[in-house]
Amino acid sequence: DDDDDDDDDAKETEETMRSAFGKLAARVNPWSPQRQRSSDGTAEEATPIAPEAPPPEPEKPLKRRLSRRLSHHESASSVYSLIMARSTGAHAKAPKELEDDAAPAKSLRVEFTELAELTGAFFIASVAWVGMRATDTALLGHVGTRYLDASAYADLWTSSTGVFAQGSITGVLCSQAYGAKNWPLVGTWLQVAYVVVGTLTVLVAVLWALCTGPALRYLFAMKHATPGEASSSTDGVTFSVIVSDAALYARILALALPAKVAFGQLAQFFTAQEITKPAVVTAPFGLLVNLVAGYVLVLGFKGFGGYGFVACPSVTVAVEWVQVGLLIGVFCCVLKLHAPCRPPHGWFSSRDVTAGRVREYLAQYIPTALALASDYWRMAAVGAMCASALSEDDLGVFNAAYRIIWLCLSFAGALGNAMATKTGVALGRGDGRGAKSEVGLGLATAVLALLALASLVAAYPAQLGSVFTSDPALIEKFSDARYPLAGTVFFMNLAVVVERVPVVAGRTRAILLCSFVGSWCVQVPAVYVAIQRRPQIDALFVGTTVGYLGLVALYAGLVACLDFDVLAREALARSETSSSSETA
Repeated sequence: DDDDDDDDDAKETEETMRSAFGKLAARVNPWSPQRQRSSDGTAEEATPIAPEAPPPEPEKPLKRRLSRRLSHHESASSVYSLIMARSTGAHAKAPKELEDDAAPAKSLRVEFTELAELTGAFFIASVAWVGMRATDTALLGHVGTRYLDASAYADLWTSSTGVFAQGSITGVLCSQAYGAKNWPLVGTWLQVAYVVVGTLTVLVAVLWALCTGPALRYLFAMKHATPGEASSSTDGVTFSVIVSDAALYARILALALPAKVAFGQLAQFFTAQEITKPAVVTAPFGLLVNLVAGYVLVLGFKGFGGYGFVACPSVTVAVEWVQVGLLIGVFCCVLKLHAPCRPPHGWFSSRDVTAGRVREYLAQYIPTALALASDYWRMAAVGAMCASALSEDDLGVFNAAYRIIWLCLSFAGALGNAMATKTGVALGRGDGRGAKSEVGLGLATAVLALLALASLVAAYPAQLGSVFTSDPALIEKFSDARYPLAGTVFFMNLAVVVERVPVVAGRTRAILLCSFVGSWCVQVPAVYVAIQRRPQIDALFVGTTVGYLGLVALYAGLVACLDFDVLAREALARSETSSSSETA
């Protein structure tokens, strides 16, 4: 009997040790193909390894690289255990043992600090881009008014069609996959973005290179139909010559589209993982190079006369290629920040770009691009009404005020993108409550910051106007329109921030509907009625304020209807980590 008891004790000890070692093995490599033992001694199968998965990478270099890259998110040991699972090629959700190790909730102070840091990175990149555009405008203004007009006409066409080559949805999909810790899918979404956006970029390049001249002649045929207007334009130059210059300007800029797309998608790939240094470094560098090279090559320096108009878009093209070269060379080839998100079949394989993922990307991308295009077309319509119904002084005030609004939009867009990134990460990890908290913090910050900006516009309109003009009559008009202009600044920027919430939630079709209704059923009619009743610049800003107020109300209603727990489940399925979804 004692021998039987000893045998039973030995078996019980053996089973206990097997169970303990099984749990330890599951924690180190939860996707191990070996059979694991539960506490009751029964066998259970782990998630099988995909047969086409590459062999595991060396442990120590991988651990060291991931610890350095993601130390601000998780401890090195947690990252190492998760990436060991990634190296086996598994794409399933992490098991319960790892879910229980979730990081504790962050304080409001920490959340706000992270949001502010991410907003600052987006803002630097946005201001650098606006600065490049302002530099080009200033240089062309010194070359000649004819060329300044030509670039303005070209921008009308390139801005309205270039939205289809932006691919702004990439950061949303990457952030959700990153939050779900499905890092190979983060890289896969970058591959999908390059395939989809790259294909659309070919169409955009054709529109810029071949259709700019015919489109401008058609769009402005009525304005220049009379013999007097057709024969001469600014500085006595015919409109057809200005259109020819605009077409040349757009053709040269089309050469920058591949670099612009490559830079934009890769920058979104990094910022979706809250890696901000690439954008913070490369964007100001591009601004500096554009300023120095543009000044020397366009205007000349120390006896060198410069190349004039043609050099301006050529410098912009060169800077775009230098930026993407710097981004890839330093942050990918040297620092290898992209390496942990390597797709299962490698960066240059098309096997991971499946039809299901392309459909998912297009379903999110096309409505967003159309909504953005609608915004450009709406402001073009408002500008056309301003030009036709108001005086030249009012038109000058509108153009100067639009620059002020653009500077504010740089901040609002940066804050909206930062909020969307953090919300996408929270949804990706299945944290609906955390995502709702991120949205609440982002919207509250936006309201307070935009109230401060609007108050600044209302309190110091003359000082802001004097930045763009020294004409006392125009400055007085700025003062007269201070409150409607402040309302436009507030509600226009608030609409940009609120719009990012349904974007990251995947409700892009609803965004398109709200944008169409708010633009063409509310704002454009409101502006038309306002300037017909009172043809002054302040009336135009009253109409735009009413329109953006309606758009904010539509977006706010859409956000109020969102169920963040449902959105979290959808994000998990989209990130291919939900047990109920199948890998595309």
